[in-house]
Amino acid sequence: MYEVEPGIYYTEAYPGPTLGAVVLPHGIIFIDAPLRPEDGDTWKSNILNRSHGVIHKLLMNLDSHPDRTIGAKAMKCSVIAQQKAAEKIYEHAAIFRGQLPESGSEWEKYPETNGLRWSPPSMTYTKQIKLHWGEPTTLIEHHPGPCPGASWVIVPDRKVVFVGDAALYNAPPFLAHAHLPSWLGALETLTGPDFENFTIISGRGGPVPQPTLNKQHKSLKKLQKRIEKLAKKNAPPEAVSDLAPALLEDFTTDTEQHDYHLQRLRYGLYQYYMKHCH
Repeated sequence: MYEVEPGIYYTEAYPGPTLGAVVLPHGIIFIDAPLRPEDGDTWKSNILNRSHGVIHKLLMNLDSHPDRTIGAKAMKCSVIAQQKAAEKIYEHAAIFRGQLPESGSEWEKYPETNGLRWSPPSMTYTKQIKLHWGEPTTLIEHHPGPCPGASWVIVPDRKVVFVGDAALYNAPPFLAHAHLPSWLGALETLTGPDFENFTIISGRGGPVPQPTLNKQHKSLKKLQKRIEKLAKKNAPPEAVSDLAPALLEDFTTDTEQHDYHLQRLRYGLYQYYMKHCH
């Protein structure tokens, strides 16, 4: 676990997304949940030990992806999500059944996630929430791109922002529920003056340096043009999946994860093209 600013933490110690927490004088904001219930118990205990008796707790789902939502119940606190993300989670059956195609998601590596009960959001918002649990003021904002209900948790006074899958470090993007124009706009916001000198924490890999954000923007822009070109030719979805190997080269990834990440891109490209172009 790392403390990037006083009371602001992140960790990559557990399977699933990069987790975050903002410890305020009158409450704790947990950012996403570990996949496995036992990891949720450990993470929650570690943060509570640094909270000096705070009793109010809130879990923020940065989007509706199963990697960051199926472990929510183990956190045993109220859950909040952007309205569109919440609607997606509400569509699920009460018990998680991992029967989707191979999408390159983290949960696919852990069969013990099958049979877990969902803990859907009890609160939703549309554009922005400002939390006043003592200084520093913390914002939760809607920033679509990787999916319609994607959110960021922003602590302006500490210059820290948790951006979920909007920015990725040492991993390729999830494209199945993405909207590339919105995603490019989100990256332009992150590299603009409003977030100058911020610590930008990815939901997949921790802090992201500005050169990585610029590279990701360039890669997604190039991908958008390639997809539009194929759509004009009325190319079949399989042709778009074939873009995956070249796209993977734009992202620094672990060699051992190559096939897994390639499958993530093939699946995501196919789904993206079917939704937006075919």
